[in-house]
Amino acid sequence: MARSRNLKPGFFKNETLAECSPLARILFAGLWCLADRAGRLEDRPKRIRAEVLPYDDGSVDDMLNELHKAGFILRYRIDGQGYIQVLNFDKHQNPHHREQESEIPAPSDDMGGSSQASDKPQASPGLASDKPGTSRADSLLLIPDSLNPITTTSPAGDPLACPVEEIVSLYHEAMPTNPRCKVLNSSRRGSIKARWLEAARLTCKPFGYSSRADGLAAWRTFFETCSESAFLTGRTSAQPGKPPFLADIDFLMSASGFAKCLENKYHREAA
Repeated sequence: MARSRNLKPGFFKNETLAECSPLARILFAGLWCLADRAGRLEDRPKRIRAEVLPYDDGSVDDMLNELHKAGFILRYRIDGQGYIQVLNFDKHQNPHHREQESEIPAPSDDMGGSSQASDKPQASPGLASDKPGTSRADSLLLIPDSLNPITTTSPAGDPLACPVEEIVSLYHEAMPTNPRCKVLNSSRRGSIKARWLEAARLTCKPFGYSSRADGLAAWRTFFETCSESAFLTGRTSAQPGKPPFLADIDFLMSASGFAKCLENKYHREAA
């Protein structure tokens, strides 16, 4: 069942979202309306298409993958059932207090669910709960922080504007035997920008930077460390009938792949 939700002006200025295809952006707004009060819904592309994009062509499954890779949603499975978590849902929405609690299981942290909404989302900063005399949840009134862009953007002229092409070049240079990135489409650009901004805020080596030069140096170290991993570079024994795993730019720039590499799942700690 679709629900009324807030759509902030910052939605239209989000540079990372702008790298996704136009229909994927519309789909993202539609997911807010389909999601329950915890920002979750069943991962059923055909049903989602019927609710959000009934008159448009294109693969909803591909669009969901775009949003997943760009860090706006998390697609996950529990007991064979697919679900979607709209990330940071409770930062941008204020569900009605009478709205039914979520019946969909939350993703675990190892699925990349650390940015998920809680089962009982709090109101956005500066907005009281739906009580007499206050702005009604999901009303047509803008909530106080709605004039601020979504926090994953970098303002124009920001020294941390993502140098997408240079990051790809560093990947090619440090990991020459891994699959080359031959098509730098909007989905990949979005994923790279999302990881660039995420890495800038980290406090673990080699990341946490405030300038373009320091950021590129950190990513060079990251890729060089990944190149020493036998698993990431296809130097481990493959399962019968399957080729060895080779990490590509999509894996390294995905929310889950990046976290696993950074947490030393496949190689020594970057230093």
